[in-house]
Amino acid sequence: MDLLPSTDQEQILDTLRTFLADQAPVGRLRDHGAIGNPDARLWPELGALGFIGLGLPEDQGGIGLTTAEEALVYREFGRHLISPAVLGLTLGARIVANAGDATLREDFLSGAARVGIANPRGAVTLGARCSGDFHLFDADTAAWVLVIGQEGAGLFRREDFAAIVSVPATDAVITLERARLDDVAPRLWMSDGDDPLHARALLLLAAYAVGLAEGTRDMAVDYAKVREQFGKPIGSFQAIKHICATMAVRAEAAHCQACFASLVLADHGADSDFHATAAKIVATDSALKNSAETIQVLGAFGFTSEANAHHYLKRAHLIDLLWGDLRSQRARLLQMPTPA
Repeated sequence: MDLLPSTDQEQILDTLRTFLADQAPVGRLRDHGAIGNPDARLWPELGALGFIGLGLPEDQGGIGLTTAEEALVYREFGRHLISPAVLGLTLGARIVANAGDATLREDFLSGAARVGIANPRGAVTLGARCSGDFHLFDADTAAWVLVIGQEGAGLFRREDFAAIVSVPATDAVITLERARLDDVAPRLWMSDGDDPLHARALLLLAAYAVGLAEGTRDMAVDYAKVREQFGKPIGSFQAIKHICATMAVRAEAAHCQACFASLVLADHGADSDFHATAAKIVATDSALKNSAETIQVLGAFGFTSEANAHHYLKRAHLIDLLWGDLRSQRARLLQMPTPA
């Protein structure tokens, strides 16, 4: 199995990298006191470039590529700390396309729609009627909210949620609210048997976390090359070398696991859920550890708001929590059959 990007995939990535480097440098998040998603302005342009509907079949308005290309794109989203609300558009478009609503599908694929993310707070009931407590991410200005579970995925209107309360978020550029559903029918619902959206969601989160792990690795290495102590770059000291080398190994392991899982999902493999879950575990663990160790390499500067390191660490914790943290994903993995 070839895990290296093809020429066509590299061309897709070059287009995206150029766009994100110009429109979404990580430094955009450093405004003191900035709260809320600054990335909604990017959705129409990402839609026009085809990135929102990249993995959707052409007869449903998409580009017709696979989870392999989607994972590579989300890896770049992670590097640039794009708001996780982009998941609402990517995954929500599949629900809308399955429902056959061409007008709403165009709103999602063009980036005109605003979609928040709902993450369960404890046990919830999902299906024809949904109940339970949720955290809402970047849903304060959203018309739609995406809910995903192992049973399937659904889209709700924001007003379907009750008792919405805004609360402070550790990741301050993401708006966070608490809310609940009280026996509410989703506006659109797709069971996991129709399209394994839960596994796809875990895979895209894993790819995003790979971007976090690689971004922090590069930040630490670049700093170690120029920061001097005792007349030498700190990267020449064994302790720093070991940290950077370990970060590189973690990032590479996460990338390989996510690539493999994306290809299994692209081939509709029977073990798709297993590999997507494993990818999220490995990538999230790598992102959390690399983000923390980057702050260590940066030293006193790493603890300041002027450094970008804290944004990666906070975002890694958020990605960990979405649709099941490390502890719950490991417990799920232990209950799954061992792949052939």
